[in-house]
Amino acid sequence: MYFEFADSEVAQCNWQADRLQLRFSAARLLDTQGGTKEAEVLWAPLVLTAEQVDTAPHVESAACMGRLRQGFVLHASQRIQKLPVPCELQGIVTMELEFAQGAVVHIRCNGLHIHPLQSMAVGAFQC
Repeated sequence: MYFEFADSEVAQCNWQADRLQLRFSAARLLDTQGGTKEAEVLWAPLVLTAEQVDTAPHVESAACMGRLRQGFVLHASQRIQKLPVPCELQGIVTMELEFAQGAVVHIRCNGLHIHPLQSMAVGAFQC
């Protein structure tokens, strides 16, 4: 499974000193295990944690909420838009998140972790 930033929904943003934690209520996951050429899109809650964030003072929690239009990370000279789940990136990571409401958040950190909150992903959420 791969996490894709676009269309994922951030439900909660927590800053703790130099640590940012985003809880996704509906993260867009691509399942490439099905054996078909096209990946199946699934949705699941997950947590993204950025450690030793050095840009926290000018980013407000309210700017980190809602549906993402797009996002990516820069790590080891690579621009990455899909990350495996679970994922642990060590070293310097730069992340850019563009939210549907127009906010753009830039974060530079030393370590990024993505972990599912439950083992079951679903094809759709009903509200």
